[in-house]
Amino acid sequence: MLTELLKLIVAHKWGKYVFEPYREGDIDFALVPKEFGLYIHVPFCQKLCQFCPYNKTFYKLEQAERYCKALSQELELYKPFLQGKKIDSIYFGGGTPTLIVDQLAELLDKLRKNMDFSGDVGIEVHPREGTEEKFQELRKAGINLVSIGVQSFSSEALDFLERGYEVEECHQAVKRAMQAGFTTVDIDLMYNIPGQTIADMERDLHICLSYGVDQVSIYPLIVFPLTSLQARIKASGRHRFGEFQEYSIQKKLDRIAQEYGYQRTSIWTYGKKGAKRYTSVTRERFLGLGASATSLYSMYFYLNTFDVEEYIKAIENGRKPISLVNHMNDREQQVFWLFWRCYDMSISRQRFSELFGKSLNKEFRSMVSGLKILGLAKEQGGDLRLTQLGAFCYHFVEKQYSLRYLNNLWDASMQEPWPKRLEL
Repeated sequence: MLTELLKLIVAHKWGKYVFEPYREGDIDFALVPKEFGLYIHVPFCQKLCQFCPYNKTFYKLEQAERYCKALSQELELYKPFLQGKKIDSIYFGGGTPTLIVDQLAELLDKLRKNMDFSGDVGIEVHPREGTEEKFQELRKAGINLVSIGVQSFSSEALDFLERGYEVEECHQAVKRAMQAGFTTVDIDLMYNIPGQTIADMERDLHICLSYGVDQVSIYPLIVFPLTSLQARIKASGRHRFGEFQEYSIQKKLDRIAQEYGYQRTSIWTYGKKGAKRYTSVTRERFLGLGASATSLYSMYFYLNTFDVEEYIKAIENGRKPISLVNHMNDREQQVFWLFWRCYDMSISRQRFSELFGKSLNKEFRSMVSGLKILGLAKEQGGDLRLTQLGAFCYHFVEKQYSLRYLNNLWDASMQEPWPKRLEL
């Protein structure tokens, strides 16, 4: 109900969001912007975590080698449309992308030789992959930002999540990353894991910040219906805190981070002053490569097939592996941009005007006034900055959005390699 109401009020959208099967000619790839981010999805894992909603599959060497070849070929399919354009950042997500570092290094080398690229390269790191040798391989490949998926420094929490590694491995991975010379080391932490107490959550954050990492990303566990985690929670009888209690917890964690001298840089991230931010989700415009990768630019939001074998087959046949396309009108493009600027906790009026040629105050007068009246945002240097209450309310909306739209989009894409028309 909330998502439908906001869709009506903010996006002026009465109907459903429609994703159509991709057909040749549906997308003008020449509209890829002059500067864009590149997302590369690596779906391979040694172990499939129940809580993870992302596209993933068990690692098989032969399949991984064919997949990496397909990634390189997919880039070639886009190459004619990327001449004279600049890649300003690259992000490897998954999955566990560090399983194929050698192949990713080759892909990065090809990108640097054949494309205009100068910027940061980030990658997700599983704690068990956090060896000294692996980090040196990442540095040698030119990867300068790493995020280690610790999730918790508690054995009990890790056991419930079935992460497949010990607490000591988390400590060692963080220490090695800090010594490897990366520009930014981020640690991913979850809170409100079933069975956790507030003291447990605070302890996790204290441990994390005591290492002096450049950034910590700390977010509540979201239970997606498409995963099997809900049944596991119910069977375990473990307690989880409700929405309002989460707000109280977030305030406590926020206070701890500030006591260590960290500044809030987004809804879920805290960084050292002057540290380069590690982020994967807030690029204004990006192109996605790999199975399940999404792309966003101009009026287009589209995604590749989730099926790894179908992805490889499409590439081998010289076809782009795009499965579904959503065409956004002007208002929807603006709302999408605003949604992710709220994730950053700051909305730039000047940037809105540069992108859309319109005034934010004029186009979204009621929304801007409402946010300020309700204490959800305040003026800061000409920008609109979310307050702590605003950040929590945004998370609540984002959570409903994820469960209402992303869950259904991903679930349909996991069930069928080439879904038919999808209405959300």
